Amino acid sequence: MASVELTLFPMEPDLSGLNRAKFNSEWRNASQVRKTTRQYVRSLVQKHYLKSFPAVVVLTLVMLVRHQSVGVVIFAMPPRETAIRYGGITWELARLFILDEVPRNAETWLLGKAVRYVRRHHAEVRFLVSYADPSFGHSGTIYRAANWQGDGMTDEGRTTPRSDYVTHANNKRIHRRSQVRDMDQVQRVPRTSKHRYVWKF
Repeated sequence: MASVELTLFPMEPDLSGLNRAKFNSEWRNASQVRKTTRQYVRSLVQKHYLKSFPAVVVLTLVMLVRHQSVGVVIFAMPPRETAIRYGGITWELARLFILDEVPRNAETWLLGKAVRYVRRHHAEVRFLVSYADPSFGHSGTIYRAANWQGDGMTDEGRTTPRSDYVTHANNKRIHRRSQVRDMDQVQRVPRTSKHRYVWKF
């Protein structure tokens, strides 16, 4: 399937006439999920709580309603240890975001569409993994609703706790000390263990 052409849409999509309370058949009939480019979804990614792209993007999908971009899913290449853990090629679902104007239960629909896209177009991928960060109030509700399997917490079994570095200037969280610039003033804080969820094809 071809990527969506880069076309700019209004910041506020026209969703008039659609039920804002529930993502129902009317919404589904007006929605589609397409492969796209980083540039096309940059404004959506900036609204995500992390406000950035992951390091190694392997697939970007956009959710369109009436041909207007309202959501994004980004898959990334995880650390090598993740594929070793699961015994096959693994992608990380690193970003999932939908505008507030779209009913919340649309997230499960979008997640299902993204999984089916990977199955159809990337048969080499055997596992998907994603994380829910309790420090941002996330527990993985949408993954459980979409039948992903819980796989514990990220720091289970570690004998030494990990830390992050938070910059004073913009409160940005950095995972590795080597990524801290000399000019940055940072505070070392304990890293929050995240919920891990897995999808097996």
